[in-house]
Amino acid sequence: MGRAADRTGEAPDDASSLAVRARTATHELVADARRVGPLVHRRGVVGRPIPVRIPGSSGTPNGRVATPGSWFVPVTVGERLAGFALVDVVTGPPAGDPDERDPAARIRRWSTFQRHEGDLESCPPAPLWTDPGTIAATAVAAVGAPEGAVTGEPVLTWERTPEHLVWEVTVAGRSVHVAGSSAWPA
Repeated sequence: MGRAADRTGEAPDDASSLAVRARTATHELVADARRVGPLVHRRGVVGRPIPVRIPGSSGTPNGRVATPGSWFVPVTVGERLAGFALVDVVTGPPAGDPDERDPAARIRRWSTFQRHEGDLESCPPAPLWTDPGTIAATAVAAVGAPEGAVTGEPVLTWERTPEHLVWEVTVAGRSVHVAGSSAWPA
């Protein structure tokens, strides 16, 4: 499956072992037409994994970003977000060296925006879920903040349960949750 997003230079920015494992697990998922459907199997492009942070854990006291709870791995068809894999990557038992742990990826779920197989019209434009600038603009519009309002970096997290993914964005000191084209106060 030599897809454009698989070329050198388009790997996850941090090139972390965990992100690579999440992306590899999603590639394996997309390779199985029975699990994702013929359209995603044939034309789906696996995107860059995005860490899903446990609510309230976007930073640690030393300023480092907390380890993600799981990874959101987008799968696009053209400019549309056909679906995503939510992937848990955990450190497993030692592979051979007792000081080494082998990260293992497990698909927690596959979600599609298609109402029926082959339907791309019901799928949102990918930037609504994958582009920080678009996500921040949605948050700004939702709270009626003026254009150019100060925003924090969007953080993918969850609300109420880990299955209800939202982007959390701080706009002019207020937390806003964004899911696609919808936004509301956090």
